[in-house]
Amino acid sequence: MTDPRRNDIFEDANGVRVAVKQLYAPNALGVSFVEYKNLSDSNLRFLTKEQFLESFHWVDNFGSTDTFVKVVLEKEAKSLEAAEAAEATKESDSSAEKTEADATDQPADDGIRNAAPTRSS
Repeated sequence: MTDPRRNDIFEDANGVRVAVKQLYAPNALGVSFVEYKNLSDSNLRFLTKEQFLESFHWVDNFGSTDTFVKVVLEKEAKSLEAAEAAEATKESDSSAEKTEADATDQPADDGIRNAAPTRSS
C-alpha cells in the first residue's frame, strides 16, 4: 500500500506498530504530513509522507471503528432532523396566529449589523 489512510496499521523494521490518525493535504510546498501514533502509547507523532513510507510498511487496518461512528452519527442526525421538524411545525402554527401588523413592527434583519467605529492607526 503506497497511500496511508486513517486507521491503517503500519509496522517498522523493529516490529513497532503504528496507527495512522490523519493524512494532511499537501501544503504550499507540496509536502503532506502523516499524523500517527504508536499502538503502545498515545503520543501523536508527525512525519512527512515520504519519510513515513520509508520507515513503515502497511500491515493491516481497522476501519470498523469509523463504520461504527458513522452509524451512530447517522442515527443522531435522523433524531435531530425529527426534532427539528417537530419544532418547525410548532413554529408554523404559532406564526400563523401573528397578524401582519405585528410582522411590520419588527425591523428587518438582512444579516448586516452596524459595527462600532474603530480607530485606525
